[in-house]
Amino acid sequence: MKILNFLPEHLKEIIEIEKECFPEKSQLSKDYLLFLWRKFPEGFLVAKEEEKILGYGICQKEGKEGVIFSLAVKPKYQGRGIGSKILERLIETLKKEKIEKISLHARKKNEKAINFYQKFGFKIKKEVENYYSDGETAYLMELIISS
Repeated sequence: MKILNFLPEHLKEIIEIEKECFPEKSQLSKDYLLFLWRKFPEGFLVAKEEEKILGYGICQKEGKEGVIFSLAVKPKYQGRGIGSKILERLIETLKKEKIEKISLHARKKNEKAINFYQKFGFKIKKEVENYYSDGETAYLMELIISS
């Protein structure tokens, strides 16, 4: 398995992963995914094995802060370290940009995701009610980057 930069020809498979991993109202549109890629191309990564995209991760740089925008692995490939490899590369990418902290939102109900991010040093900072379009609450999580 390789972690590669996203290319527009990967888009169809990314949309499929969105459908498999997220509620319909929370799925990112084709246009929005392309917007994020154009804004910070080095922050859009895919995990590829043979000719299949198994997962992806998107981060953005906003001043001295980085944001993990989305990270997903096809359900049948979860638990194999793919998400960890993607997250490690996203963090590396943001460190090269000299950011001071990385933030992300995780559904409050998604204990699996919360535990996953905590293994990488992310800490829950606060609850954000009605964060998601379906009205669900999120945790804002942060990782401070030490120089």
